[in-house]
Amino acid sequence: MKDGEAPDVFAAARLNLARHNLQVTLKQTMEKFFQAATKVGRESAEQARAVDDFVRRFYSDQPRKMAEWDEIMAKYEFTDDVIDDQQ
Repeated sequence: MKDGEAPDVFAAARLNLARHNLQVTLKQTMEKFFQAATKVGRESAEQARAVDDFVRRFYSDQPRKMAEWDEIMAKYEFTDDVIDDQQ
């Protein structure tokens, strides 16, 4: 603040609003990533395995998302046995 200027009384409010906007944007982005991962995971076992680590790393603290993901991965469990038997 320069001499003669009024103090910025709205600085804290702007900072709080910016933090809130960032949190909302992050939450929306994470939701879109999960939707994309589940879509890809449902397409094939290979694609599901490719995004499995990502989903488990970023959504491990969200039980509902992990339950949905585990359901997707459960339908591919039998393919591991088939692949192992063929090798």
